[in-house]
Amino acid sequence: MLAWFQQIDKATAIAEVVAIARDYFASWSPEELGRLPAACRPGRIRGAADIEALHECAVDAFRTTRASGDELKALQLITSFLVRASLRIVQLQASAEGEPPAMPKHMSNSRDL
Repeated sequence: MLAWFQQIDKATAIAEVVAIARDYFASWSPEELGRLPAACRPGRIRGAADIEALHECAVDAFRTTRASGDELKALQLITSFLVRASLRIVQLQASAEGEPPAMPKHMSNSRDL
């Protein structure tokens, strides 16, 4: 997993993060993907919006899961990857716009405001 995180951290463009995500999901076997909640199984990743939608799904599933064993491990892996990819996309968007990075809306917490 560390190698995937390093690739994301080194990405200099959103399209590069998307390509890394495609490669990451392609490395999962059908059996491994089958361990994920059906709604959170990655489909076609065309852009940052697809990563963000999958990220939201994975975080929501992780919050409410009763999974254990291999199913929980798969959900943890995909959630960790998607959190990292989403944050890198936000950083790259902010950099392109000349603004400080902001947290994605679903990750912000009203207690922090």
